[in-house]
Amino acid sequence: MAYFISDRQALASDRERSAYTPFVPEIRGCKRTEEMIAKGHPLYTALCSISTLESTSSEMVVYPVVPDGCIKMFFYTRNKLNYAKLCGVTDSLRKFIIYPGDQILIFSFMPGHCESFVKCDGCELTNKAVDIQEGIRNGQRLTEIAKREISIEWKALLMSRVLRMETNERDTDYLIRFCTEAILRNNGNIQVAELAKKSGFSQRYLGKIFERYIGIPPKTYAEIIRLQRSLRMIFDPENKSSLLEIAMDNGYFDHAHMNRAYNRYLNCSSGALRKSGFSIIDYNKVESLI
Repeated sequence: MAYFISDRQALASDRERSAYTPFVPEIRGCKRTEEMIAKGHPLYTALCSISTLESTSSEMVVYPVVPDGCIKMFFYTRNKLNYAKLCGVTDSLRKFIIYPGDQILIFSFMPGHCESFVKCDGCELTNKAVDIQEGIRNGQRLTEIAKREISIEWKALLMSRVLRMETNERDTDYLIRFCTEAILRNNGNIQVAELAKKSGFSQRYLGKIFERYIGIPPKTYAEIIRLQRSLRMIFDPENKSSLLEIAMDNGYFDHAHMNRAYNRYLNCSSGALRKSGFSIIDYNKVESLI
């Protein structure tokens, strides 16, 4: 164990941005735009994405929040009131209601990159949303930036600078980066026992670190990453593979095994989702994230 603590390079992933890109569903009545995160951005290695959701409908739209292992910040104005929410990792499908005229700014963070500016442990936020001022150090400054009459691009940059000022590297960062990148490289098909062996830490310790800094156990995170990859394949119009082939390609034993994961995390079978998209889900049975 001492070797990995003293030789940080053994656990460091070279400080490059992770290749992980969470699956984002396309929903009718809602336009999603992703902001560019170039190298040199204050949170280049910490963010999965900065995006906006904008209502294009005259009616309320239900937006599905798919489990992806990310902690998120939501900023939006509704009925002339400003809202800023910190949302923890979800371990099942959640929903967010978008009303006509809404424009939402969303920061999605790579797992384990929020501890330095979040006031509580990740497990205290799992499946929950709290006010930014309650959940983040310097939350008041972020809220004030969100109220400004400036472009989304400038809001995102100013908020990033506020958050970057609070970021400090810790020994646990290297371990989390090593484990999450190992899970990503293996598309979620890696056992916690193997992670423990490769990192030099016990399974119990890895579980504690994941619960504290990410909000879910490493096994659940790996299952979500496997689900994410299968979703991208199912919704890829150029992918003509059968559901059984997709299941086998993503490490599931068979189609039934993949369906159990889909019913657990998305309240829907993979076949129904492929045929009808996220509109097939009964959102009356899905809890709201915010």
